[in-house]
Amino acid sequence: MPEIVIYAAGSRPQEQKAALCKDITDAMVKNFKVPADAVVITLVETPKTDKAKGGVMFSDMPAR
Repeated sequence: MPEIVIYAAGSRPQEQKAALCKDITDAMVKNFKVPADAVVITLVETPKTDKAKGGVMFSDMPAR
């Protein structure tokens, strides 16, 4: 059973997360030749106030 963990800063709408999980599941089915119901995906979202890069909080970085 493939298990994928995705780490992301901030939060995204439920529709985006569902679409991402569907696309990743489809890729696992195609490339790993496993049934879709065997693919487990965990999304771990961290608020931008709780994550830093290069000593700068993500919440203090300019938006892209």
